[in-house]
Amino acid sequence: MGFLEEILAETRRSIRQSGYVEGLGPAPGRPGPSLRRAVERDRARGALVVEYKRVSPGSDRPVLPERSVAEFARAIGPTPPTAYSCVAATPRFGGRPGDIAELRRKTDLPILFKEFVVDPLQLDVARRAGASAVLLIARLGLPELPAPVPIPELARAAHERGLEVLLELHARGELKLTGDVEADMYGVNVRDLDSLRIERPTAEATLGAAHHLRPLLGLSGVEGPAEAQRFWELGADGILVGSAVARSSDPVTFLRSLGRRGREAPP
Repeated sequence: MGFLEEILAETRRSIRQSGYVEGLGPAPGRPGPSLRRAVERDRARGALVVEYKRVSPGSDRPVLPERSVAEFARAIGPTPPTAYSCVAATPRFGGRPGDIAELRRKTDLPILFKEFVVDPLQLDVARRAGASAVLLIARLGLPELPAPVPIPELARAAHERGLEVLLELHARGELKLTGDVEADMYGVNVRDLDSLRIERPTAEATLGAAHHLRPLLGLSGVEGPAEAQRFWELGADGILVGSAVARSSDPVTFLRSLGRRGREAPP
């Protein structure tokens, strides 16, 4: 059994626990600001989505330096990113939806609800927490590892709640699912969620084949300017960066080093 199958089983148990919605009030009157529009606005300079997380499974140093949500927002604030991502997954990651609600109180920027979404309950929680968009994993639409609720149905349910959808891909075979899923954005993860290995050649082939899908983000694996520049060279509109920001002693300088250089935004 790979990591993805294990975390899905743990997620289904976790979201049924009473503590899952701790710290959440009723849904705000309107969804958070559009993540898609923010990425489109910043694509010329390279949109940056900065992620708050506590643990990075698969990393050599999985437990990240401890920062509260408030400390994280203060550390990033001098160089406002395009948007934030926040890992709400409790099993293996130590996150919770309440982190997103707290981050929403600290920022007016779009926030991506980063979870292993398998149930409409999680979409309700994302809406209550003040998220702008949710991540859906295309791989869960494949026959070998189907989601309990089909991914196209989850995408429709997200839109009914006013949430945008970022559809995550890894291997080229997952591109065949994009025609069935009403996604607002697409992202290619360099990490294989089954093995947790970084597989850049696989992801780069997928990015090349996904050039017609926009906006298109590079997800994970950005340790510094070299990895960011590779995403820009491959035509990404934006990148998501998490663990490296958490480990940086100077997040502002680090984030400034990741912008697009020497290349215009993709058409």
